[in-house]
Amino acid sequence: MREYLLRLEEPDDYYAGCGEIKLISPMRVLCFLRKSKYVLQKHALQNRSHHRFVLLYNLSTEGQVHLDDAVLPIKPGQAILIQPYQFHHFSGLKSHDLRWLFCTFELEEQSLFDSLRNRVLDTNKELEGLLEQMLEIWHQPASELQALRLQASLLSLLLTLKQLGQQNEPDDLATSEESLLSTVNQLMAKWRGRPVSIEEIAAATKYSASRLRVIFKQAAGIPLGSYIKNYRLNHAMALLRTSKMSITEIAIQAGYASPQAFSRSFRKETGNTPRSYRKRV
Repeated sequence: MREYLLRLEEPDDYYAGCGEIKLISPMRVLCFLRKSKYVLQKHALQNRSHHRFVLLYNLSTEGQVHLDDAVLPIKPGQAILIQPYQFHHFSGLKSHDLRWLFCTFELEEQSLFDSLRNRVLDTNKELEGLLEQMLEIWHQPASELQALRLQASLLSLLLTLKQLGQQNEPDDLATSEESLLSTVNQLMAKWRGRPVSIEEIAAATKYSASRLRVIFKQAAGIPLGSYIKNYRLNHAMALLRTSKMSITEIAIQAGYASPQAFSRSFRKETGNTPRSYRKRV
């Protein structure tokens, strides 16, 4: 330290300090642990499109994370950052008992972590130490100081995760043949802009409709009909948040038979009309 002190000089301008970049900070941080396959998949069905980031850290039990039309295997000791508005679901769990840690938050500058989109990363001791530090702060009594420390700790963790992503090339994504859910997601993406039936998906996957319903529920933990409805609604909510498309255009793009059918379904599932939901942005 003495060497650096000796190198300090008198400044030419007392107002031209270092750091003009506006600091970003994770907001409204929420941490929780999923311990069972049933709870994980049940909440995934209810967890529709939103503007929050979701940081997932696998503590135990290998599984798969489905993001839009991609399927990503995730093992213990690995982490993934789910981006805002990404449709996600979980399957392929090797055990009914698991320990998956979730940390959700909001961030004004969402593009900062675009490089981590659809990336599964091996963690290291540094990141695990930051994670433990963040959880220690999380359990402290709520206060303004605790909130600031929590935000700073999470930001440090995320920047370390980004650095890990820059050091390692992306893993190859699993093909659709490796997962029925991935195949269904790819078909839903391909057929956007019109209603999609279980019979159409069955024909495309070469199953009977009844057989498809059975094996899909075994894989995803939820009925295929509910999954399709959730997928469409998720896509519609993202368009309401991020586009200037009309309600009619969004209804068509999300695969609803009519704007009226879209409005009825949207209000039933969310408690808001599409228009009122959009105004909340």
